[in-house]
Amino acid sequence: MPKSNNSNLFFGAILVAIVALIIAVYYAIPGVYHVLVSGATHPPMDAQPTHTLLFAVITVLAIVAALVTRPKSSR
Repeated sequence: MPKSNNSNLFFGAILVAIVALIIAVYYAIPGVYHVLVSGATHPPMDAQPTHTLLFAVITVLAIVAALVTRPKSSR
């Protein structure tokens, strides 16, 4: 029976999780100009809780995807 090789998807999900975590931390830091934020209601120098939550959710989903697609041991 052929084994399915999910290693590319596994490492891709890990990469997405790391990048999304870095972006979530970036949007959580106040006093830094945040890209993709404009307007009077959301000043770009304030912490952005909605962006932080969005990228945190993406991080968790990518971690779950990595756990589901992790390569099986060759035992």
